Amino acid sequence: KTEECTSKTRGSHLLVDQRSRKESYYERAKSMFSPPCGQSHFERVISSSSSSSLSSSQITSTGNYHHQHNTKNALQKRKAPMKLFAHPNKNRMRSNKKAIDNSNKPYTPWALDLALIFNWTDIIDEELREEKKSLNIFLDGANIAWQRGALLRKKFKCRQFPLSAGIIEALNYEHWSNHKVIAYLPKEYVIGELPNLCDGGGLATVNTEHVKYLQNGIWVNEKLKALVDEGKIQLVERKEGGDDDLTIIAEAKAKDAWICSNDQFRDHKNDKSLPFSGGRSLREFSRLRRFECNFLIAPGLDEKMLHAMQSAKGWEPKVGWEFDAFYKEESEKKRRNIVSSSNSSSDDDSNNNSSAHGSGRNDNPGALNGVLPFYAMPHEVLPCYFEPVPTTAMIEAKKLFEKKKDWSPPFVKKE
Repeated sequence: KTEECTSKTRGSHLLVDQRSRKESYYERAKSMFSPPCGQSHFERVISSSSSSSLSSSQITSTGNYHHQHNTKNALQKRKAPMKLFAHPNKNRMRSNKKAIDNSNKPYTPWALDLALIFNWTDIIDEELREEKKSLNIFLDGANIAWQRGALLRKKFKCRQFPLSAGIIEALNYEHWSNHKVIAYLPKEYVIGELPNLCDGGGLATVNTEHVKYLQNGIWVNEKLKALVDEGKIQLVERKEGGDDDLTIIAEAKAKDAWICSNDQFRDHKNDKSLPFSGGRSLREFSRLRRFECNFLIAPGLDEKMLHAMQSAKGWEPKVGWEFDAFYKEESEKKRRNIVSSSNSSSDDDSNNNSSAHGSGRNDNPGALNGVLPFYAMPHEVLPCYFEPVPTTAMIEAKKLFEKKKDWSPPFVKKE
């Protein structure tokens, strides 16, 4: 009997605990949902016997009920009509009218512009030739001038300095007659001292056919000066950091031009004066808008053949300060003034005479070291041709264009 009593009391306690748990559960469920119109969703579902939308398992499980409630709200939000809001930055948004206008304009692929620059006859068609499209091509004059000097140095072991013939040949490239070609060149390459001047180098290596003496140690390259007067060369004031490169990049960006240079402009990736957001955008612009160049010498030319061509053309080099009459006269006056003002020995006189004619490497009388001045030879004696060279990305673009040139969308044939 005592055991039966204890079991009954235990069962009664369990029932009381279960009821209290259910009540606390209902209270917590009520607090989870907001009561619309004075009655909660939970109370409305419990009181209505005809509502069969929720099962008993869904009532006892708050997680399932909460999930169904959220999905219903999501469905209601999807059915609601979407509202279109304007972009806060109106300058970057384009209206539909502008988009339609731009779509009507003819679009020229990148490979076709490259075909006009490099004269790819397998890509250029008759319609493109008849249009005579004009492109803006900017030349890195300093880089091209040094490129030609480096080629002659490598082949003939002569002195190396910037040569004006490289710039002139690039400006007169036969396949660019319809394009607007401008060379950007530092000012000291046209007028200034001999070490920085094109066709200069020094008193013993200066090519007096192109370079003339002005006064006070200032020389001028008359060939390049004539092109400056014609507007084919733009002079740039070079300061620390290479402002000629910055000017070329900024002008090409503003005028949608192409750049001919072997310089990849990597040293300007952190320059904040350029119109780019960072080094990555500058690198991308250089990859799409910069192509390289090279100079080709006629094959089979050696010193023996050049001597024969030189004698056939009757050309004689005029290299050295002795061929410039004005500089020779001024140097003689300086030497006489130095000799008359100082009553020194003959050794001192010779030292003063050498200092009057400069003391650089290319100022010494034996600067050529018995080698012919190949850099001063004209095109008739030493044929050298300018050639634009595409980059790797441009060659891949040509291959892709040729692959898709004759492509047409496939259609299903009707039986």
